[in-house]
Amino acid sequence: MKRILFIIVAYLSLCSFMPFDPEVAAGSFEALNGKSANLEIVFDKIHGRTEAEFAEYEKDWKVDKPEVESLTLIEANKALKGTCRLSDGKDEDLTVRIVVKSISVKGDYDFYIVLLDKDKKELGTISNLFGKGGMFGTKLNLIKDGAKSTGKRAGTLLKKYVK
Repeated sequence: MKRILFIIVAYLSLCSFMPFDPEVAAGSFEALNGKSANLEIVFDKIHGRTEAEFAEYEKDWKVDKPEVESLTLIEANKALKGTCRLSDGKDEDLTVRIVVKSISVKGDYDFYIVLLDKDKKELGTISNLFGKGGMFGTKLNLIKDGAKSTGKRAGTLLKKYVK
């Protein structure tokens, strides 16, 4: 009896570390198939602060933000493997918006993805997504590690839902 109780407690402990809700997709991402889209990244909270507050607190943010966005873009395109192409230009008819709800102190990202058409109408969303930050380094290095993970996760999921 003790063994069964121990197994149940151990199982419940492990479950508490795993997210219960996997990604949730709504709408359609088929419009991306074989096309290019703008990538837009919006940061709601970074270390519990708005982006403007974080930029004031962490003076290097203005210099490092383009690199964070670039790392996300590069990793997303690697994961997409030619299914579609994301760019940082503004001339495409479609826009993939990654909305970062929060970035933890360890650089973990909590985010969702929205596909928008030319008129900024929502075509699809994928929510309940997480990107893994780093283990060692400065705040900005951990954020960059999270950007790579977020880009890879975003690209993998877009590829899954485009087809």
